[in-house]
Amino acid sequence: MIYILTACFILIFLLFFTSYLLYRGVFYYPPKKHVDPHQIPDDMLYAPYKNAMLPLLLEMEQTPYEEVSISSQDGISLCGRLYLFCPDAPLMLFFHGYHGTFLWDGLGSFRLCKKNHINLLVVDERSHGKSAGQIITFGIRECRDVKSWTDYAAKRFPGKKLILSGVSMGSASVMMASALSLPSSTIALICDCGYTAPAEIIKETIRSFHLPVSICYALLYFGALVFGHFNLSELTALSAVKQAQIPILFIHGERDSIVPTKMCDELYAACASRKKKLIIPNSQHAVNAMSDFDSYEREILNFLIESGI
Repeated sequence: MIYILTACFILIFLLFFTSYLLYRGVFYYPPKKHVDPHQIPDDMLYAPYKNAMLPLLLEMEQTPYEEVSISSQDGISLCGRLYLFCPDAPLMLFFHGYHGTFLWDGLGSFRLCKKNHINLLVVDERSHGKSAGQIITFGIRECRDVKSWTDYAAKRFPGKKLILSGVSMGSASVMMASALSLPSSTIALICDCGYTAPAEIIKETIRSFHLPVSICYALLYFGALVFGHFNLSELTALSAVKQAQIPILFIHGERDSIVPTKMCDELYAACASRKKKLIIPNSQHAVNAMSDFDSYEREILNFLIESGI
């Protein structure tokens, strides 16, 4: 009996230990791990556009802005920058991706908004940049932060039309937030390379590393529940768009190697509200605005006009 009990104890210990290690690797993102937003990576995503991104990043830093902050629903400090280009214009709220920064992911939105006199609020997602927190939840808690920011914008700028925009995890968070009773002044969602569900993008990433999907995901799911106190199945972008009432423009790169283009197709097919889809030829993940800004700008502006701006 003692051997059986010992074996059970060892198995339970290994379950918790392995799950904790995976949890720390995927969801834990303390400040010491943060990227330097002024150092654009030389990887397959950003390297082709680095020379075009650097002047835009510098322009974004030099353009006057107001630092703003709010408290999330669970009490952490969330920070952002407010660029007011035209007092009477609509306001776009932008949300970046996993381990990202608005100084990379938001350059296209900044260029579009400044050029077309649309006000812009770019946000440091929880556990990124100047915002507090150390746990990333792939949209589960981030979508509530989207709602908090939208409520803040609606209260600060009564009557101003609001546009929610995001890239990757930020895009998924925006879609998930559409199920959370957003202010009536929210008139359009711009969702760039978003995924269908936290579970599905995690499984897709596990497959890309040629690891056993069922085992690894089960350990990550367990780790999120036990150590992070969140449920990866609580809400999905796919379930949210099925009940969407706000118009959504879906944007995706044809050669996205992180979030498969088929996820965009699934989201578009499921969306219950007025919708449009833009696939950027030969474009990778999270760089659609850099890959083909003309198409990106044209489709967004047309969509906003159709949405009543």
